[in-house]
Amino acid sequence: MAKQVTTKLRQSASLILLAKNKSPVPSATYDYNVCILNNCFERFNLLSITLQALLLTRQSKSSFMPDSSVFPGGVCEATDASPAWLEHFQRHDAGAVKLKEFCQATQIEVLNPTDQTLNTALSLRLTALRETFEEMGILLCRDRKTLTSTEGYAQFNEQFDRKHWQREVHNDASMFLTLCKELDVLPDLWSLHEWCTWRTPSTFKMRFQTAFYLTALKDQPNVLSEVNEVKAYDWHSPLDYLQSALKKEIWLPPPQVYELSRFLNFKSLEQLREFAQQRQVNGSVLIHPVMYKCTDGVVHLLPGDDMYPENPDATADKIDTGLSTEAFRALAKKNLHRTEHKNQHESQLLINFNPADGQVNPIDPRTL
Repeated sequence: MAKQVTTKLRQSASLILLAKNKSPVPSATYDYNVCILNNCFERFNLLSITLQALLLTRQSKSSFMPDSSVFPGGVCEATDASPAWLEHFQRHDAGAVKLKEFCQATQIEVLNPTDQTLNTALSLRLTALRETFEEMGILLCRDRKTLTSTEGYAQFNEQFDRKHWQREVHNDASMFLTLCKELDVLPDLWSLHEWCTWRTPSTFKMRFQTAFYLTALKDQPNVLSEVNEVKAYDWHSPLDYLQSALKKEIWLPPPQVYELSRFLNFKSLEQLREFAQQRQVNGSVLIHPVMYKCTDGVVHLLPGDDMYPENPDATADKIDTGLSTEAFRALAKKNLHRTEHKNQHESQLLINFNPADGQVNPIDPRTL
């Protein structure tokens, strides 16, 4: 008899940091990089890539997915929803106005009427910003001069004792608000665009519902990684990360593979930033994988697939099909949305319809 799911979901947030590469070679395909925590790219020449993103590698002692290469992020703390943040924004006239404009544009109230805490749409953004500073030492914020900027790119501040404050915030999440007060800055909520939401499969003991936000930077900030949480990090193009994962040089968890593969649709950072900004009004379809065991691998069914179950949390076990991945795929009459995994590094992502939230579909890096 299958075990019923009783694990509590924890709310969390991750930040996808994209930075312009200022020195691309003429033959470069992308003009931006992503930051991911990892340490396996010594062989790459950054000047040959024009699109950069930041990923980090979790420490081996991490309680969740150790040694994986991921976007910065972590669990939402109570202090991230504190109404004290609203008081801080209201100390800046322009900040209060922009916060009101943001809430009107996203059709949310600033505070939850039941308990007067910050709306989740705000608190999760604060989580993403706090965790990014805690893990990477990158403080995305706006001061009185940059508050009225409308260019759409994130602002950051490095002119303070980052190492000291990073340690303070790591030890006490409430110190993030203290830091912002000390520097007289506001967290740069406006540059964060809702990108997607993932839920950990019910087969995991630790489960999270993670909101992923995307932000673009014209300049690449200096990273100050937190040694207790981050083994290493790097900036590279989405294609380089995916190709390195295929070569078994790094391990990318399924959400990272899926979202990096979506970025392959965009050659320029400005094109991707504009798309993310305009698309976010649609919200996000929750991506909740359900794991099926096949004779030659594991399949993660995703929402919209013909075989996706009505209750994705019905069991805490992988569902045994007794079929090969190919035979199991043949059961779907029309819509496919799944990843088929032979092992940790070999997988195939299949989707043959357009997402309801206006997102782009992933592109297989092996076709590029």
